[in-house]
Amino acid sequence: MTRLASRFGAANSIRRDRPLTLEELFRTVPSVFSEEKHES
Repeated sequence: MTRLASRFGAANSIRRDRPLTLEELFRTVPSVFSEEKHES
């Protein structure tokens, strides 16, 4: 069970030796660039 969880976590993490570019951010977290408000 631990192996599955650690594999799942590793697949969804973004690790870079540099900051993400705007293009990479837009693909990864497009909601950051949205002009519409979200419900939260």
